[in-house]
Amino acid sequence: MNKKDKQFKKMEQEAPKPAVLFDFDGTLMDTDTAIIAAYREIFDRYKKGKEFTAAVQSEALTAVPEVMMKKYFPRRSTAKCVQELLDYEEQHLNDLIQPMHGVRRLLTWLNENGYQTAVLSDRTQSRLELYLKSSDMYDYFNHVRGNDTNRTVEIETADIVEVCRVLGAEHCVYISDNPENIRTASESGAFTIAFLTEFSDTAAFVEAGPDFMTASMRQISSLLQGEPYWLAYELAR
Repeated sequence: MNKKDKQFKKMEQEAPKPAVLFDFDGTLMDTDTAIIAAYREIFDRYKKGKEFTAAVQSEALTAVPEVMMKKYFPRRSTAKCVQELLDYEEQHLNDLIQPMHGVRRLLTWLNENGYQTAVLSDRTQSRLELYLKSSDMYDYFNHVRGNDTNRTVEIETADIVEVCRVLGAEHCVYISDNPENIRTASESGAFTIAFLTEFSDTAAFVEAGPDFMTASMRQISSLLQGEPYWLAYELAR
């Protein structure tokens, strides 16, 4: 190894660690089962179980609850139906919501190696904290940021920049299974990792343009131990 290579290697070893931000649903936690079960309960409760088809289930996984309730229960109180949905989820958390495969190992590695970590979600702050605590995941994170603004979009560029500011990080690695969130994170100046839970989503992720795609949490730690690609990305101001 010549002098130039040694200097470059030293720069890599001394490079500042990025903040590592995680999306919640489908990235940290497998929430699909809980969401479907909760909606099925509400549909059955109001004798509309036959309408809860596969297509409606897919819709429920991406739509805002208020939108679903207004659409399928127009004669009932939207607020009441949403609250019943959330109450059912809360009562069945331990049975229905589980960490994604390999995520605990990755978070343990990040903590042991001095990375600042955060969760960024469109769920309300109280629900997000409840879900993490019920699964013994809360203490892995330096910062947890939910959404109490009642907006319908998932995340915004300002959210990512603000979380990194709170963590005192100049660089960011953002991990999500949502192509729209990947686009937003890219616009914020984050190094983006698409976490694929369904290979059928590959085309949507390719279009979103992540910097890295993987179906394995183990590969994320390997990536972070390699070249510090995130240094080439500057967060928006």
